[in-house]
Amino acid sequence: MQGAVTFSFHMDNATPGEGPITKVNIGRLTNAISAFTLLLLFRNIRMPSFQDYLAHVTADEFGYIQLPDIFSFLNAFLIIAIIWVVMFHLFHQLARIDRLYLYLHMALMMMLIFIPVSSHMNVIFPGKSIFHVLFHVNMLAVGVLLALEWWHIFREPSIRRPGMSRVQMECTTLKILYLPATAIMGILLANMDLPHTQGIYLVTLLAYALTTIYSRGREMVPRGEER
Repeated sequence: MQGAVTFSFHMDNATPGEGPITKVNIGRLTNAISAFTLLLLFRNIRMPSFQDYLAHVTADEFGYIQLPDIFSFLNAFLIIAIIWVVMFHLFHQLARIDRLYLYLHMALMMMLIFIPVSSHMNVIFPGKSIFHVLFHVNMLAVGVLLALEWWHIFREPSIRRPGMSRVQMECTTLKILYLPATAIMGILLANMDLPHTQGIYLVTLLAYALTTIYSRGREMVPRGEER
């Protein structure tokens, strides 16, 4: 029919057997949402204003005031970086996208966007507040969704790329469990009214690094010599 407009979702590098939503589409959307989340995170850091000049606020005083915001930014940035690395590690294990993975990933993206908000609320309300618990609940939701993605990939050989070794599977499973375990510990610490409980995720970052080093060391051992 004249004047009709047709849309094609075909991409040259799409995996055979994929539907209209391909890995390339989801990868680009994930990067865009991650970049938007980091932009929201950066906006929480306040720049010096004309009101500060009129109040004769010195650079040292302004820097001291901004320390909680800067710590919150660095901590949340590292958390988002960890999540981004894990997301794309799981993404690399996919041969194609199915409907359930798509739903789980969209829910994960929604929880990711809330991290700058829940993190900044800890700075606005530094005392005893429900927002300290909500931040860790946000992280628990992210960790559970990542675990569900990995569980779905693991149990569905039709969407999983072949060639993943047992050591890689064990390493991935450990990394997936670190985040929800840390979030549960953070909820318990926040309920005890301990300050700066967001910093507990730095331990998670260290655990990720040590697990990666350990798994690479195991992969270098010949199969016959592995115990």
